[in-house]
Amino acid sequence: MVPVRKILMTLALTGASLAVMTSAALAADAADILCEATLNTDCALLEEADSQSDEVVALECGDEIVLLSRDGALAEAAYEDGDEVYTGYISLENVTLESQGTARLLSVAAVLRETPSEEGTPVEMLNQGDELEILGYGDGWYLVSVGGETGYLPLENVDATVVTTAKLNLRAEASTKSKVCDVLPAGTELEPETAGVDGWLQVTYEGETGYVSCDYLSASEEYIVENPVMTVGEAVLAYAQQFLGNRYVWGGTSLTNGCDCSGFVMQIYAAFGVSLPHSSYAIRSYGTAVSYSDIQVGDVVCYSGHVGIYAGNGKIINALNSRKGICYTNVNFSKIITIRRLV
Repeated sequence: MVPVRKILMTLALTGASLAVMTSAALAADAADILCEATLNTDCALLEEADSQSDEVVALECGDEIVLLSRDGALAEAAYEDGDEVYTGYISLENVTLESQGTARLLSVAAVLRETPSEEGTPVEMLNQGDELEILGYGDGWYLVSVGGETGYLPLENVDATVVTTAKLNLRAEASTKSKVCDVLPAGTELEPETAGVDGWLQVTYEGETGYVSCDYLSASEEYIVENPVMTVGEAVLAYAQQFLGNRYVWGGTSLTNGCDCSGFVMQIYAAFGVSLPHSSYAIRSYGTAVSYSDIQVGDVVCYSGHVGIYAGNGKIINALNSRKGICYTNVNFSKIITIRRLV
């Protein structure tokens, strides 16, 4: 299989992009590496992300490439032929992603996303213990395959040992200008402490905690499932919180451009595979009723003409009105009619 790092190093030296790639573009792509892949049919790299675009180079079934970034049904890819490295676009239908290891989901629940971003479109809701194929790694996210679906999971949701691919500095802070605490030999196995920031991972090595660059890590094939880090309800709340401050729009269902109370709850739970009606009244009959004494984060709280999601500490997160938009509100701001547990 073509080494990912060798491809990127060659690109950096040649400056190729389609025919020529700028260093700025390379830096952007380096943080968005998908994985290694093998062609499953004869095809070609294309100049643009368009199936009708001109060819850069013809490829044959069995050729090995590195996928750099996605663009819908196409992916930007790099192909090495001797001393030449070509980049272009290829249909994802023409490639087989190569597994780099297997793992299980660490958290109780996590959202598989189309892109490596908390704002990425949800693909599927996963549960603790789901088996994952690790396909790629970069910038704090794993590209995984699970149950026939492919998407991204944050590092903290997958209990995966990582391995240094080269001799690597352990730094005090997440910066190449920070103090070097130790030097890790190539092949060192590390247990991630956090998801890291800006392409850095916090780890502990021989009692010393510091940061290493994600550019020089790969997934290990040894994984251990540990204690859950997030309940399903907490995952629901975490997803809902990113829309705080957004607009309230009567009859709206857009979490970013405007929604009303039931539209907000409906769209939040849609990301977790739960289909709800756009009606605060109808939502009262979904899920299982729970008492106020048993209320948990993520439960849906129903009022007369209103609905919200319990956020803990006596608060709900809800699309309240046109003045306050999506905000926190006291759970007892109005008489509670019923509390529903949907997950």
